[in-house]
Amino acid sequence: MPRITPVGDDVKGSHEQHFKRSRQLWGSVPSFYRALAHSPEALEHIIALTKALRGQWRGEPAKMRLMQLAILVPSIMNQCVI
Repeated sequence: MPRITPVGDDVKGSHEQHFKRSRQLWGSVPSFYRALAHSPEALEHIIALTKALRGQWRGEPAKMRLMQLAILVPSIMNQCVI
């Protein structure tokens, strides 16, 4: 059970453009984005940070794998639904 209620698809707001883009790229909206959507500014900043890191490390598969593990391992440990 999440501590912060995720923002649903039916809720209108400035997060909609990010949810739409996420669906286009990955087919769904990550739970983390849904939780951050309560604060659109935080959501925008984390998306920008993620985009910058991925862009910087695009040519370095080892660093990309480390970043993915840094996201995945805590989620598994906390039994989060991904």
